[in-house]
Amino acid sequence: MSPHPLVLAATLAFAQMALPGADLSPREFYAYCIEMGVPKVKPRPLSEQAALLRDLGYDGTGCSLWLDGSLEANLKILDDAGLRLHMVWTTVNVNPANGAAFPPALPDAIRGLKGRPTTVSVLLAGLKPADPQGLETAVKALRELGDVAGDAGVRISIYNHINNWAEAIPFAIGVVRAANHPRVGFNFNLCHWLKVDGDKNYTPLLRENAAKLFCVTINGAEIGAANWADGLIQPLDKGDFDNRGLLAALDEIGYRGPVGLMCFAVPGDPRDHLARSMATWKSWHGK
Repeated sequence: MSPHPLVLAATLAFAQMALPGADLSPREFYAYCIEMGVPKVKPRPLSEQAALLRDLGYDGTGCSLWLDGSLEANLKILDDAGLRLHMVWTTVNVNPANGAAFPPALPDAIRGLKGRPTTVSVLLAGLKPADPQGLETAVKALRELGDVAGDAGVRISIYNHINNWAEAIPFAIGVVRAANHPRVGFNFNLCHWLKVDGDKNYTPLLRENAAKLFCVTINGAEIGAANWADGLIQPLDKGDFDNRGLLAALDEIGYRGPVGLMCFAVPGDPRDHLARSMATWKSWHGK
């Protein structure tokens, strides 16, 4: 199948785009999805989670973007704990038959992030993976949100997630090219990469698209595992995936943004597994 015309039209321009807001500051480490997806466990309130992360030495966190009017109050909780909000996630509908691409509250919520080092990760939903019917809707929504993000000084990044329209990173990169917006890029979410494309070499892909790599999240993982808990998502001191090799590849391509720790479905006491992941992270950096 030939590439969509929107992708072809944007390819050359995409290759020339620089990463907005890029810097070479020390890489920060944050955690997200804590206690989510764990059977019979209700995630602790944000205030308790923030205190836990602060006590364990994490630089920040990631959260679902609050569209219910609680954004300002929740940002204050994180500020009071001394944590940065490095990533938020939200959903964009790419199927025009399902209604609006995003809720009216989303642009104002993005504006509410002004002045923060936040990447807004969007999960593109509503159609089967890579269904070409979604491209024009996705591009239009990403450009609109990219404009809002530009005004707020933040960025929009496509979140690769199994069974979403953009579950595969190469496809997500094609959508980024089609959007052709300086504030729109893509995520490298390790566990979903392993689920969808784990038999491929990520290094050339990241190297060739480094300017648009806006968000990286990692975790310990067992290569070839089918399950999430104790398989594709584990603390950093477990699994056989070479995270240090991934970090070296990020250094090589000049990615100095924060790195997130995916904790979805990780069982047990968060204070224990988060402490172990932090100890492993520090050991990799000679601390």
